[in-house]
Amino acid sequence: MCVIALATIFFTGAAARAEKPARVIDTHIHLYDTEREGGVPWPHKTTPWLYKPHLPADFKKTAQPLGVTDVVVVEASHLVEDNQWLLDLVKDDDYFVAIVGNLSPASDDFAANLKRFAKDPRYVGIRVRNNDVPFELNDKTLANLRLLAEDDMTLDLLTGHASLEKIDELAREIPDLRIVVNHCLGQPFRGQPADDKWKARVHTLAQNKNVYCKFSGLIEQSGKEPAPADVEYYRPVLDVLWKEFGPRRMVFASNWPVINKAGDYAAHLKLVRGYLEGKGDDATERVFWKNAAEVYRLDLPKRQQ
Repeated sequence: MCVIALATIFFTGAAARAEKPARVIDTHIHLYDTEREGGVPWPHKTTPWLYKPHLPADFKKTAQPLGVTDVVVVEASHLVEDNQWLLDLVKDDDYFVAIVGNLSPASDDFAANLKRFAKDPRYVGIRVRNNDVPFELNDKTLANLRLLAEDDMTLDLLTGHASLEKIDELAREIPDLRIVVNHCLGQPFRGQPADDKWKARVHTLAQNKNVYCKFSGLIEQSGKEPAPADVEYYRPVLDVLWKEFGPRRMVFASNWPVINKAGDYAAHLKLVRGYLEGKGDDATERVFWKNAAEVYRLDLPKRQQ
């Protein structure tokens, strides 16, 4: 089936009763060039389906026909200068409205690097990803992360790196720091009710109104290849997240191209749209773009409707 037909299903199928959202902002994709001189630190050659160039034109070819209007790119490389490489890669294309960089808050040169990259208004925050840099909430790390809050920037986190308890501690320590936890808090989807202990941890974390949750990771965390296409398989976990974070703190994201191992972009859109069915137009607008614009303080270009 062609992507135009899939877009029609996504926006106008019988199951999708809400109106087409005014925008769709994907807040989590990765761009990199495995063929550039020196290669890339991520992904690894052991993942051949990922280890090939994924560049702006590749994503646009995938997402634009499906109605995605704006993109936030997340840097997956721990190399400091790759922040600039990514900014340069999309500097002349306003389809890519923001960059979430990659800087270690444990580094001595964090403040200088943050100031340098933040001169570009598209540099809206950082993500802490690398497991080889312990995410300890010591005086240095907290001081550096306070700089993000002071500059009205955002922190993305992976739960494989920072536990829900540690994220909760950070959110309470710096309440004016906006924190976006990636990929449905990293929770596996198995088509079964969520664990009560996990539900309690989510409830505690969500009491912090400065914490948001990315509506992504369904396909990759499904435990199956290909990933189940029925939203009911994912609903037990999604219902917990929706109850705790609600329509104002769930943010659409795809995690492209990682989703391609067990599914594809159109399948992810269909799952998100299916879950939002019946929750109202306002919830659809908020999840697909308004929450993203708020949490990342996006200066969105005008788009033709």
